[in-house]
Formats: sequence, structure tokens, C-alpha cells
Amino acid sequence: MSLSPEHDAAWRGFLRSSALLLRVLDAELRAAHGMSHRTYDALVQLSEAPERRLHMKDLADALVHSPSGLTRIVDGLESAGYARREPDPANRRSTLVVLTDEGLAALEAAWPTHVRGVQRHFADRMTGEQARELAEVFGAIRTSLGD
Repeated sequence: MSLSPEHDAAWRGFLRSSALLLRVLDAELRAAHGMSHRTYDALVQLSEAPERRLHMKDLADALVHSPSGLTRIVDGLESAGYARREPDPANRRSTLVVLTDEGLAALEAAWPTHVRGVQRHFADRMTGEQARELAEVFGAIRTSLGD
């Protein structure tokens, strides 16, 4: 079985452009805020969680990036003062990652840089109709994969 030329081009375009886009967004965050895109992603996930806290497993599941190296990511968040680990009072064997006020402030400072990058490198490259079509396609893919 093989892909049609159109589907193959779409697949290869998606892979290459998403890798390049994440690389550029990462470089912009590092240059402006000394923060990787993985760190930014973790801060976003924690900021959107109830009480700004997630179990380690739930943080891994929520990350846009691969959860590999999660312990290293959380170690970095802790050393920067952006998050802390706490035992879960309901299950002492489970660990919560809690966003600190410093972590929220770092996220709020980095957010405009990230949004400008997404606007410049992604959103400005398509019409509103194309954006709606992409959202529909990617939504269908996520749904079919159980997200």
C-alpha cells in the first residue's frame, strides 16, 4: 500500500514544517527568555490545570512535546523556581507538580514572544479559511487517535 502523491506531499510537508516551526519557536524563546519551548509547554499545561497542579503522569500526557525526559524537564522547572514537586495528599506514592508564582510570571513574560512567533511563522502563512480547514483536519486526526 502507498499514499497518493497528494497525501504523501501533505504528510512530508507536515513533518518537515512542524519540526522547523518548533525549532524556530524554541530558538526565539531561548533568545528572549532563556526558556526552551518544552519548558514553555510545561508551564502552559500547569497554568491551565486546576489549582495549577498536575500529577507527573498527567503532565506527561498533556505535553505537546514528547514526554520523554519528563523528570529532567521538571528538574529544570524546579531549579528555575517555576514549579515544585509535592506529594499528593490523597496518594502519598504519587507526585504533583505545582506551578509557582514565579513560573506563572515567567510564562506571562514569555507568552507575547511565543504568540508573535506563532503569528509570524504560522498564522500569517494562511487565510482564515485555510486555518479552519487545518483545524478541522487536525481535529479529526486527534479524535481518531483517541485524544
